Amino acid sequence: MKKYLLAACFLSVSLPVMAQPDSVKYVNEINEQVWKPFIAHLVAGNQGGFRSVHSSRITRVEIDEGKLMDYEKYFPPIDPKQQEQSKKYKRTFELRFDKRISNGSRAWESGYYKGTVIPEGKEPRSYYGRFYVLLEKENGVWKILVDADTGKDATEENFNRASAMEIKQ
Repeated sequence: MKKYLLAACFLSVSLPVMAQPDSVKYVNEINEQVWKPFIAHLVAGNQGGFRSVHSSRITRVEIDEGKLMDYEKYFPPIDPKQQEQSKKYKRTFELRFDKRISNGSRAWESGYYKGTVIPEGKEPRSYYGRFYVLLEKENGVWKILVDADTGKDATEENFNRASAMEIKQ
């Protein structure tokens, strides 16, 4: 009986540890294929690049407004004037996570974001939000399939409490 209990204890401790390298692999893939380009395109005002990290089957949910949008509603035609306008100020954008779950073909991630707008000659202004996303691999590349945001519980304290995007191995 002791042997079975010892074996069960060993398996219960070692199985989660064996699964971790895959989880780290998926998180790193998602960071490289989705979040790093997402942030770079967002702060640069690159609308086409920003669209490229989203699935053509995207469902965008604005929780506080009670709005659901598909690709066409979420991404209206690119407005060159708006792209020029966005170059008049600097932006920074950071993500922090409280959940990152993946099976290799789909992933659920949630956390907080902090955006800072820095208008020329004015004080920076920061804002916080809470996000929930479902990602899916399309032709071997991770894409955002569902993207939902809310302002509820989106505070500097909660943002700072969540984990950084980069994970240590």
